[in-house]
Amino acid sequence: MQTSIPRLDDVDVPVSPTSPLSPTSIERKTPIFSLIIGINKYASDEFQDLKAAVGDANSFERFLVEQLQVPKSHIISLRDEQATRAKIIDGFAALRDIAAGQPRDVALIIYYAGHGARIEKPLEWEDWSASEDQIEMICAHDIGVPATDKDGVEGVIQGIPDRTISVLLNHLSDIRGDNITLILDCCSSAGINRGEADYVARQILDPPPLSANCDKDIWSRETGTRGVGIAEGFSGKFHASHVLLAACGRDQSAWEDPKSGQGLFTQSLLKLLGRRDVESLTYTSLMHNLKMPVWQTPHCEGQYVNRRLFNSRALGADTSFMLTKAEKDGTIILQAGAAQGITVGCKFSTHASNLIEDATHTNPSLGTLIARSVDAFTTDLALPEGALNFKHPRLFYSRLTKQVSGSKITVYGEDKAWVESIFLPEYRQALNLSIADKAADADIVLSVVDKKVYFDRNDKWVNTHIGSRLAGSVEVDDFHSIREVVRCSRHFSYHLTRQGPDDFRNVWMELKYLRESLTQDYDIVMTPIGRNLIDEEPATITIDESHPETRLGMTIFNQTDLPLYPYLFYFDPSDLSIIEWFTPAFGAGAGTLTTHTDAPLPRKSQLSIGYGDGGVPPWEFMFREGDTKDIGFFKLFLSTSPSNFSVVLQKSPFEESVSRYGKPSAPQAVEAERWGTKMATIIQLASSNT
Repeated sequence: MQTSIPRLDDVDVPVSPTSPLSPTSIERKTPIFSLIIGINKYASDEFQDLKAAVGDANSFERFLVEQLQVPKSHIISLRDEQATRAKIIDGFAALRDIAAGQPRDVALIIYYAGHGARIEKPLEWEDWSASEDQIEMICAHDIGVPATDKDGVEGVIQGIPDRTISVLLNHLSDIRGDNITLILDCCSSAGINRGEADYVARQILDPPPLSANCDKDIWSRETGTRGVGIAEGFSGKFHASHVLLAACGRDQSAWEDPKSGQGLFTQSLLKLLGRRDVESLTYTSLMHNLKMPVWQTPHCEGQYVNRRLFNSRALGADTSFMLTKAEKDGTIILQAGAAQGITVGCKFSTHASNLIEDATHTNPSLGTLIARSVDAFTTDLALPEGALNFKHPRLFYSRLTKQVSGSKITVYGEDKAWVESIFLPEYRQALNLSIADKAADADIVLSVVDKKVYFDRNDKWVNTHIGSRLAGSVEVDDFHSIREVVRCSRHFSYHLTRQGPDDFRNVWMELKYLRESLTQDYDIVMTPIGRNLIDEEPATITIDESHPETRLGMTIFNQTDLPLYPYLFYFDPSDLSIIEWFTPAFGAGAGTLTTHTDAPLPRKSQLSIGYGDGGVPPWEFMFREGDTKDIGFFKLFLSTSPSNFSVVLQKSPFEESVSRYGKPSAPQAVEAERWGTKMATIIQLASSNT
């Protein structure tokens, strides 16, 4: 075998598992269009006026015009009497129209400051899943005003429910793309009576009840493959339609300070945006840096939270970068621990931001830290022995560069000298990598055929179903990519096989096919049908790609007395990708790591994923060309505290791959930090292979 010796290039720090292999994207500014709504005055005497919402809307508009240089012609402004129910709904269409002729990836920002409310869901809305059967709504200026509907029925102006906002957002997304940000400075919850004496809640406690026919004409215009029954709350039907920035969680209130004339959330948001380079912020780093009191915890969610703010063109956050905080007492705390696979002695490079490097932004290492002690969700970092101190911000990011235990990998190649020259000693040490003398002793075997390197795994159980060869190859002289495939293999195996200390016996998963049906209003509803496909381990599923019912939904059942935070991933051993299917919203401020961050799985509850209130699309298995059998693993990480498992994510290393009233209660402290895992193995067979 004729092989060449590689050049001595970057071998000490592995590339992120979610970074492009060659990040060359050049950032381009994205045009911004915005709908900005602020309401202090409410027409009905039943509802208390606010004092700061209009000022907040004006301040946000001023930020867009002065700091982001957004032309005023790109902004639709609705204040007080202008912000009626009808005009707010029409504003979504107007936003679409003023962006006509622009590229599909223009940034659309919808900002609302005013009262919010929560109300019981109409009984007739059986197809609309809602947490605790409560509907969230925003409250227009004319809410509660007497009115007669188009059928001549007398009543009052109702709030604008989350269901309507969801459909309007998806209409926008279908036409203008997914670069949409929804910012809500209002309450989305009830039941809190009095807060800090000097603050006012942006909350209507007793809004007019919703009629079953509320906005039916809007829902019935919903077409396409997205079902109205897909999600609840302002997060929208799919996490993919937009990113939500909400002032608080569902069991909190959004507060405004009449003395300063500002809402706490908008005040903190604009203060941060005013002193930071907006182009270098992602939604995640924005939340990390947002300062808020423990009794109001902003929430962020959406598929694209790792993008830069209002920009889908530039490279965003590197999910392997973990938030790290320098405390006042000098300790350095990594916001990840044993649940994320960290062990004592692990080594990290530190960085000022969480951005992927590209042609316009560099993110060099500031220095090295090691794990001194590890808890369930945090790690105490320190300087390596004998290392010099280095300067770093109070908040920064750390990336794992050396795993010291539980994550070893052995490789073999026929030409051992060639293999040794690719995996230099520094790289072997960083990855716990060793080079085997025999193919049978290796985890990964490298073979060179026609100047291409192929990779075979030594996993007898997986190989029985899909063979040993990975679904991709790299050029023989592409040494970086060879190392990447091996690193990804180690990362994949480590996170797939490691188990949590708690087995959560009273938590289980059910996977079922989804049947698509139309309501009388032509809403598309997904309903689970048939048996639980993963009632055995491993489970075998026959895939008929021509059959209409190939989409799948997962239900997670929590019969414990604990609120839980689920993180669900799919592991594909063919291309080494690890894909996120569901992760919860995450918080900002002092309440981030407490139960003031909403738990998707309250005690004695269930969560729908791919249908109902999960907010993510259904799952669908697809075969690569020529394949009739495949295997994969759904792995569920569970925790009793909000955490961040994005470090688990991994793109395939191969270029082509298929796959606010009264003081809120104090945050609950969990008696013990617990985490655990569940896994389901899925063997997929083509219908012609049965």
